[in-house]
Amino acid sequence: MDEAGPGGGTRRARKKERTRREIYRTAMELFSMRGYDGVTIEDICAGAGVAKATFFLHFENKAALIKEFNDEITQSLAERLAGHEGDTQDQLSLILSAFEEAWETNGPVMQKMLRDFLDQPTLLATAAAVNESIVDLVSAIVRRGQERGELRPGIAPELAAMAIVSTWSAISAWWAEHPEAEAELASRQIIDITLNGLKKKA
Repeated sequence: MDEAGPGGGTRRARKKERTRREIYRTAMELFSMRGYDGVTIEDICAGAGVAKATFFLHFENKAALIKEFNDEITQSLAERLAGHEGDTQDQLSLILSAFEEAWETNGPVMQKMLRDFLDQPTLLATAAAVNESIVDLVSAIVRRGQERGELRPGIAPELAAMAIVSTWSAISAWWAEHPEAEAELASRQIIDITLNGLKKKA
């Protein structure tokens, strides 16, 4: 019998998650040493000690590793935000800063991975899943902002989150094609526009 353990989830599910993370971490280590284009799925499987079938059980292709990248950062952010006392804008800025730092640290690899991801014929079907954890986190921040009276009520937090994350994604896609450009200012202005609008205050 596949019993649930103290950490939640069945033993099989926990093993599956450990395998997924090992594949991802092995891939990122290889990418940092050889570059994204210099690493094959076979290389990743050999480094992680798994069969190709196991890789494809978790990831559709190399570009699909971007979801694990997003999920790992989002999980860390959720823990940091649990005790964060800042307002909505502060919390959204914290998320943005964390992703900017992670993307800068892995810049050339992430640019190529993102470009590879955007070139997929199944992009529309997979894009929502890639950003799911980020949308959930931003939704929670928007909801708390509404409850505290910082944000206007009557707007679905999920819809607001999708608008914010979709815009961030569009900026990331642009950055992938223009690696020399500075995307930080544009990203921060999006937060300002989202929370304060474009209309000049009287």
